[in-house]
Amino acid sequence: MTYPETRNLIGRAFFAISLSFALIFSAQANSQLMGMEKVLEDYLAQQELLGGVLLVSAPDQISIAVSGIADLNANIAVTPQTRFYAASSGKSVVAAAVLAFVEDGTLQLDGKVWPLIKDIDNIAQLANSDKVTLRQLLNHTSGLPDYLDEDFFAASMRQPSKEWSPSEAIGFALEFPATGEPGKGFEYSNTNYVLLGHILAGISGSLEAALEEKVFSVAGMMETSVGRPNYASQLARGYIEDDFLDVSDLAWASVLGDGPIVSTAGDLAKFAMALFRDKKIIGAKLLRQMQTGSAADDSYGLGIGIDGDEWGDWFGHAGSYDGFEADFRYYPDGEVVFVFLTNGNPLDEDPILDAAAESFFDK
Repeated sequence: MTYPETRNLIGRAFFAISLSFALIFSAQANSQLMGMEKVLEDYLAQQELLGGVLLVSAPDQISIAVSGIADLNANIAVTPQTRFYAASSGKSVVAAAVLAFVEDGTLQLDGKVWPLIKDIDNIAQLANSDKVTLRQLLNHTSGLPDYLDEDFFAASMRQPSKEWSPSEAIGFALEFPATGEPGKGFEYSNTNYVLLGHILAGISGSLEAALEEKVFSVAGMMETSVGRPNYASQLARGYIEDDFLDVSDLAWASVLGDGPIVSTAGDLAKFAMALFRDKKIIGAKLLRQMQTGSAADDSYGLGIGIDGDEWGDWFGHAGSYDGFEADFRYYPDGEVVFVFLTNGNPLDEDPILDAAAESFFDK
């Protein structure tokens, strides 16, 4: 397919194949859906993205706006059932599962994790690995160097379908020094969540089994998997660059704890509601700790970002990987969840959920 043909197809996707769905309970809900549709289509056009989903869930309504193409070669449109790679938004799911095991007494939040990770090949060479606690992995105050660097990306591009093991992944971090003493500073490191994924797998036999037990089944997330699911027709493929290079295999092979899930917007909303509103995954006491920042950074809790705007405080997590972007927020004051998923990478860092919140709360 040539570049002009691709651009023409994208244009048809936005204006002819664009679809929107909602559970509408009032005229106001219909107006809010129309607002979400405009926010989504404007954003996809401005950021030159192929397709996406924008969901808002409130106590009296669920509205889902969808637009564009999920699979360019097959000319498959995005629908509410389309599954996207959720990138680092999946860290919140992993963190919730870890905390559920803390709550049932299987794990100790402030205990050192060395006994749980010492079986990883060459782990003793990873700076700080023998000192860190579970809490410090969760809130990125461990000082562990990040494995996810240019060398790892280059290796991944050579083997795009390879599912890296924890020992293989952290091998890319062994040459780097610690970024600081555990508990003394905040430094976002994907290595933290690779180790958390390994810990969960050690408890349940696999990371997917742990997430299924503590999160997926509890929240009713029936359309979520670790890695690529079997339902190929419902998958959004991920694209990069102006010629829309398909890099989907890179994302679907990401089955480590730092970004393991492929999901729908609806399932991510279910997760947020089950965690924050209904307290089904962990109880109120541990949830308060999850939603509390560290002394090193008050904007990041235990696997959750903490922020706010003129409509109130919110909790959530964004994610980005080649070919995919994801973001979700929960506003506790109104019990409102926003979810955005797309199969590309925006041109700038202005989050669409800012515009979505303004459109929704100003109605």
